[in-house]
Amino acid sequence: MADSNGEDRRVFPRVALRFDVSIDTEDMPVLPVRALNLSASGIYCESSMSIGELKRVQLVLKIEDWDLEIKARAVVIREEEFPDGNYGIGMFFTSIPDDDRATIAELVATRKGKA
Repeated sequence: MADSNGEDRRVFPRVALRFDVSIDTEDMPVLPVRALNLSASGIYCESSMSIGELKRVQLVLKIEDWDLEIKARAVVIREEEFPDGNYGIGMFFTSIPDDDRATIAELVATRKGKA
């Protein structure tokens, strides 16, 4: 996320990473989506359906490369429709175990080191 000077304002580094995620809300069935990038503070996914900004969600991140399944709560902070009709959904983690956040930070650092 860039500020008016074009500089990145994110506190945690973000890395492109593809893996499966399940999104659960109170008013719709579990929605399988695909992660596009990840940081210790949030995730950006591609979805076939709109969820709606400011919607609170339950997430299950299934990061097979690291044999991880991480459960977290998040809020949708950004949603945009892609030209193909799918949606980009940016979510901020509102509740995630500290150990899982640290694991994500380690994964991101490892992937950034390979870039």
